[in-house]
Amino acid sequence: MGNTNSNNSSSTILPRWSTGVQDSTSKQIQISTDRPNGFYFAGECLTGTVEIPISHLQQHLRSKNNRKLIEFIRQQSLGNDILVELIGNATYSAEVDVAADSDGHATHQVNVCREHCFVTINQHIEEISIQNDNQLETSFDQTTNTTSSQFDTQDIPLTLPASIKGIFQLRIPDELPPSLINSRPPSVEYTLELSLSSSRYRYQIPILLNSKGCIPCPINDIELSCRTTKQHDICLQAYLSKTFYRPGEQILVRINYSNPQERSIRSITVTLLQFYRIHHDEYRLQLDGKEWVFDNSTVLPQQEWSGETLLQLPSQPLQGSYSNQSAGTTQRIGCELDYRIFIELNEKRGDDMHLTLPSINVTYQT
Repeated sequence: MGNTNSNNSSSTILPRWSTGVQDSTSKQIQISTDRPNGFYFAGECLTGTVEIPISHLQQHLRSKNNRKLIEFIRQQSLGNDILVELIGNATYSAEVDVAADSDGHATHQVNVCREHCFVTINQHIEEISIQNDNQLETSFDQTTNTTSSQFDTQDIPLTLPASIKGIFQLRIPDELPPSLINSRPPSVEYTLELSLSSSRYRYQIPILLNSKGCIPCPINDIELSCRTTKQHDICLQAYLSKTFYRPGEQILVRINYSNPQERSIRSITVTLLQFYRIHHDEYRLQLDGKEWVFDNSTVLPQQEWSGETLLQLPSQPLQGSYSNQSAGTTQRIGCELDYRIFIELNEKRGDDMHLTLPSINVTYQT
């Protein structure tokens, strides 16, 4: 049914793990969501199913009596014992006293989301209970020369399904910071967790949360430009035709420089970067790039040069831009995700020039 922790060749499988030691029965517990890739936007509704083996519920209820188990589930008192939570944690590294660790940094974790809902038990259980009631009545009617006290309902075999299924739905809070899957800080990770009361197990699957980005400006032809000048009067300029882009779109970058003293230029590099800042900890990811290399041995230095290139934005599930906002349930920290184009000019004899264009907006909004 989508994001799931069970083996299913027809859907994308995301791993599930437990915070406690699991036995063979517990490993059969399944959590599924309605989207194969587990990809959601903040503010959306997330729906899914859970499947729990009957043997696990019997252990949970500490009862082997099938009739008591069916009645307990039929009364839906078990629904309040099965809890699904969406949990999000942001991790960042901060500089502290040099005695903290080998590099003078300490890792901090802040909870940014804890949203829960209860599981509704599938009504098919009630049908099974009615069928079993009818079975008992039929067996009683067919019994002759037997008093009521001699009739033992425990002798009638009751049919139970191999597992109990339930459904859940929760609304993802608005304005949550998007996921950042990183092996080291900073990171933002969301998990969907199922827990049973009076059980030490928690069963988890990862959820990929995204921001829709900003609503595009009505004026779409706003041009971004920036320039810098260094010693020897070298002037570097760059331009973008607009400020809002969609995942999978190409970004046209135009670059030129003026070099009145005809200094030797080795190369110009343009790079598309994703920046994700959590508190004061920053993560950078290069998404695309282009380099021009000038052969000064065969071509004389130019006083003017211009060039253009297309940089490619990845497709979904690329995160939308997330403006600087504070997040956290007990402690508030700043989170920001944006996209920038970085340009470097390398001079043969001299310092490199660096130019960073104003941030562009990546959006799913229309």
